[in-house]
Amino acid sequence: MAEFLLELFSEEIPANLQSSARINLLISFKKFFEKENINYKNDAKVFSTPNRLVLCFKKIEREIHQKSEEIRGPNTKAPDNAIEGFLKSNLIQKQDIYKKNTDKGEVFFYK
Repeated sequence: MAEFLLELFSEEIPANLQSSARINLLISFKKFFEKENINYKNDAKVFSTPNRLVLCFKKIEREIHQKSEEIRGPNTKAPDNAIEGFLKSNLIQKQDIYKKNTDKGEVFFYK
């Protein structure tokens, strides 16, 4: 298990805003970890002082499990400019795509 510590230094934070800042920081990082498939034990701690916000996750898994996503492209019989547009919009090269048969015919995909 790994640890994550974030300390933010700022101008003086008023006492009535420190509580909401702690909550918002924790919620934001929990959402980020969930979105990026970063698993952790639910023992995160947040602290604040008038000049600092501190966030600490003590037990984060070292391995991140990434989901593989297939991106559907144009039909293989589509004009070259449609295929070029698909390549540019996904920042990939022609050798990165593959053909796959679907119910609508043969289509380019990127994984």
